[in-house]
Amino acid sequence: MATKFRQPQWLKNNGFAPHVYLFRNIESGQVMYSQTPHITKYQIEQQSFRPNWENRKPSKRRDLWRPMAVAQFDSHEKAVRAYNALVELKYMRQVSKRKEAEALRKRNQFQQIWYFGQYRPTWAQESVSDLTTVLDELRLSSKIYWDSLWRKGDDKYWKDLQVEHDELDKVSPREKFVALSEVEQKWKEEQEAAEVEQQPQPTV
Repeated sequence: MATKFRQPQWLKNNGFAPHVYLFRNIESGQVMYSQTPHITKYQIEQQSFRPNWENRKPSKRRDLWRPMAVAQFDSHEKAVRAYNALVELKYMRQVSKRKEAEALRKRNQFQQIWYFGQYRPTWAQESVSDLTTVLDELRLSSKIYWDSLWRKGDDKYWKDLQVEHDELDKVSPREKFVALSEVEQKWKEEQEAAEVEQQPQPTV
């Protein structure tokens, strides 16, 4: 399902929620965006614009990826706009605005991007920053489910945005993808309830 770019109508017709998924690699800290609750070779190939020794193309192993956040939008069209904008910002950080992005990244004493083992937290921090930028620039409202609320950072970065924060259900790491299914199911139930409310009431 997550093997190519999907248009809003395809997502609607196949029962997907208007979500953008942020997946974090637990080994490297890199983040990939997806239109569906899956991470595949497609996202990794599409979003690894210019790999180098500090930002290598990450592994495709499913067990190394965890859901970091799910951003829910008012429509599939808005979700696709947000997804495209996030991928574009990632391209700018890695290619067209790379020098500017490099200047802002925390460094160690050897002037390397700060890391612990193979893990570089800057990738997750940049993805959160880009998410706030997209919501602001496109004037989108969103409900964001986080694997842990501390990942969203300081509230001051969100205060002028139309956004609601919540946490994904607490499950074991190996069941994190189950939590995504539950978020999708919750959205479907909310849509069904809204449709019932909109139906004309019979006159007595």
